[in-house]
Amino acid sequence: MFTLYVALALAAPNPGSIDAPRKAYASCLKNFESNQLKAKVAVDAYEASVKTACSGEAAAFTAALVAYDTAMGTKRANATANAARDVEDYQLTSVDRYRDLLAN
Repeated sequence: MFTLYVALALAAPNPGSIDAPRKAYASCLKNFESNQLKAKVAVDAYEASVKTACSGEAAAFTAALVAYDTAMGTKRANATANAARDVEDYQLTSVDRYRDLLAN
């Protein structure tokens, strides 16, 4: 019985598998913000451009989120929608932070 629990624990997906892609995406967005701040880009222009910034990192983050969720039993369509919302949340947070930084 104990062996079954150990086997199930080892078979469970590792939540740490999304840490590196998440950090890479967040770091890329912060670098993007910094570069846009130096250029004094308007908030509305930033808001439009952040959606396409860091596309490689966003794709890797999305793929990691979807892989984790599907391994946990979430249907692929739901996992994909959840990942898209997570990426969008990072973008919206970036826009809010950019707006605040530009105002200061």
